[in-house]
Amino acid sequence: MMNGKIKVAFLLSIITERGGIGRVTSIISNELSLNPNFEIHIISYAKKQSNSYDWNSELPYHYLLEKRTPMKKGIWSATNKLRKIISKYNIDILISCGAITGPLSVLGTRFNKTKLVYWSHSSFKGTSNKQFRIFNEHFSALFCDCLISLTKTDEKNYSNETKAKFVTQIYNPIDKRLLENVKTYNENSKKIISVGRLTAQKNFEAALDVAELVFKKHPDFIWDIYGSGEDEEMLNNIIESKNLSGKVNLMGQSSDLYNLYNDYAMMVMTSKYEGFPMSLIEGLASKLPLVSFDIPTGPNEIIIDKKNGYLIQPFNIQEMANKINLLIENQNKRKMYTDFDRNHISQFKLEFIITKWENTLKKII
Repeated sequence: MMNGKIKVAFLLSIITERGGIGRVTSIISNELSLNPNFEIHIISYAKKQSNSYDWNSELPYHYLLEKRTPMKKGIWSATNKLRKIISKYNIDILISCGAITGPLSVLGTRFNKTKLVYWSHSSFKGTSNKQFRIFNEHFSALFCDCLISLTKTDEKNYSNETKAKFVTQIYNPIDKRLLENVKTYNENSKKIISVGRLTAQKNFEAALDVAELVFKKHPDFIWDIYGSGEDEEMLNNIIESKNLSGKVNLMGQSSDLYNLYNDYAMMVMTSKYEGFPMSLIEGLASKLPLVSFDIPTGPNEIIIDKKNGYLIQPFNIQEMANKINLLIENQNKRKMYTDFDRNHISQFKLEFIITKWENTLKKII
């Protein structure tokens, strides 16, 4: 720590990657940079030209590899570069953002003064069948000085099932721009929204099964899914086979989601597992009624069942369709859910979250 500043570096697999990790890291790193007690650096495993999020252009950015390379192949070259960056800039704390960069961050901070924070971005239980991730989680937990979980449930999981020395929980924040942008709930909307990568984790095949049931009763509604990913072709094929073309729409990526949320009547999430779903937090901030499978971590700390939405037994397609139909058919219930105690949202506000980050970083230095 030089000049009284705590020098903090966030390590990501790639700073421009679309997804929750990039989005929340851009928010947290920018906010910490406004505190004169911190100097913030961004380190990316791989380099890419275009940006997906509002990264602060005034922050210093460092790249370990010129092009994207599988971690197993590139980790030794990346470790060498990472250690040089840590030494050159006297980094006090390195924050590993997600499991994929965990072992790299351990190798980069061994036998030097730099403290290591492992910031988990997924459900500890939800990814238990992926051996590479399991190793990364346990390895990173063993060597880190602090492990930050996204949910209270996972705070217990990491404390009980890993050798982490210090575990604390910090929610992902709502982007303050979204709170500033909130409009009156659109009671007349006949549109459902889902947001997420088109991958197996997000389980949009289930959404299509639900949509098929919902539209039998309510053919005047449509369902828009925002995101991109490797399952796009498969999902389009299912949409065609179920005759849902024009009813379920794969909208691709949007940089204007904050302004689009008001077009919708409700938000639905069908994920198999989550760390802490940013889309639900954004839906909450946008006053949308929320419907989600009650998977182990995430939704049940955002959705209060029958207060601001519904938690559905995983993966009960019929029950999810029933609850969506109930919301469609009862405008007063939708309105009541949008007016749910706004104090619930305060624990996710950026000013509260950033204070927890500042206190945690000061504690481990």
